[in-house]
Amino acid sequence: MAFNEIKYTQSVWGYQEVKRKFWLEGRNRVLVLYLQPPGARCPNCKSQDVATYKHRDRTLVGLPHGKCQVQFVVPIRKVICRNCGTASYERVAFAAYKNARITRLLAKKLLTRAADVSMKSLAEEYQVSWRTVRDAIEDGLRKRYRRRDFSNVTHIGVDELYVFPRERPDRRFVTTVRDDDGGAVLDVARGKGAAALRRFERKIAPFKDNIRSVSMDMASSYASWAASFLPNAKIVIDRFHVIKALNDRVDKARRRVMAMVDAATAKKIKGNRYLFLRNRESLTPKEEKKLLKVEEIDECSTLTEVYLFKERMRSIYMNAKTYADAAPLFDEWVNDAESSEVPELKSAAKTFKRNRDGILAYWTSGGMNNAGTEGFNRKIRGLLETAYGFHDYKFLRLRIFDLGEKKSIKD
Repeated sequence: MAFNEIKYTQSVWGYQEVKRKFWLEGRNRVLVLYLQPPGARCPNCKSQDVATYKHRDRTLVGLPHGKCQVQFVVPIRKVICRNCGTASYERVAFAAYKNARITRLLAKKLLTRAADVSMKSLAEEYQVSWRTVRDAIEDGLRKRYRRRDFSNVTHIGVDELYVFPRERPDRRFVTTVRDDDGGAVLDVARGKGAAALRRFERKIAPFKDNIRSVSMDMASSYASWAASFLPNAKIVIDRFHVIKALNDRVDKARRRVMAMVDAATAKKIKGNRYLFLRNRESLTPKEEKKLLKVEEIDECSTLTEVYLFKERMRSIYMNAKTYADAAPLFDEWVNDAESSEVPELKSAAKTFKRNRDGILAYWTSGGMNNAGTEGFNRKIRGLLETAYGFHDYKFLRLRIFDLGEKKSIKD
């Protein structure tokens, strides 16, 4: 293989081959090229009037040539400028990044293939360490997501995720901000609440007048932040969180009933938890019969009442087409829940009444919701489970940015 061919395939421009070696390492073939760097320049004033002293050699792994691994041995020189007096160490022009042990083209290949192949498999295939693959991916992701375009963002979703259980309380959560239209991740911050959104405020400030809606859960901290920083945006409490809040009440009522009944009755109720949490129309005929049997138990009247209120709220979302249709039905639901003797329904009524404007904004914002952000949070949980946790938050942050793309990298 001629060196001119290597220049084109490996982008080793300006360097000259001094010698080469070839050997076998088990079944692997290795080609090592010893290179002479071009004339040195001062990195500060660009003067060529410099003195150079060899410091050490650095070995970089390049793109394989067929089944043969290609390595480059490049002398690193200390450069002292006679013009400005600057002393520095030469950088390898085709290295992926500072102090890299792989070439720029190999790093680009690793980042591209990481969407389909795990980092461990890439390390084995290219005969480099797992750490080298990880560093190449981190550098590539950092450059890819260094800047985000906020000019066309009109609808955003804000949510937090519990990630670091062993950290202090204010650092256990990660807050994500996503573009509800395109799905791209706009910002990832440590913590939760308004304090976690300070960096996003600085980024979005020139374009904040473009934001028309902010979808979120019923956490008051995000609502107060949106009201103060984005006064022109409509706060939307999405359907997902409303139904989730009612499912939590259903489950709480089920546990309370289970604690009150005798062993024989508890045995009849046991194993039917998800029947109450699933949508009624999604039940199979067999599951429908099981649910009806449980509803006939006298001690389950409280649980059945909470379940029917949940289904009633779902019917409002399914049947109401406009704000004028939804508002009276919602207010009637809240009044009936307040009049109930069931504590879970009273609690839900109080929460929904406090967030009435945000919940009803669902019908005035064209059905805007935060379900995409919640689904994205499940992808983050999957990422954490696959990677068995992250010890490096900066790398996790870059991985979360990449999860928002159509084809993200794997572990």
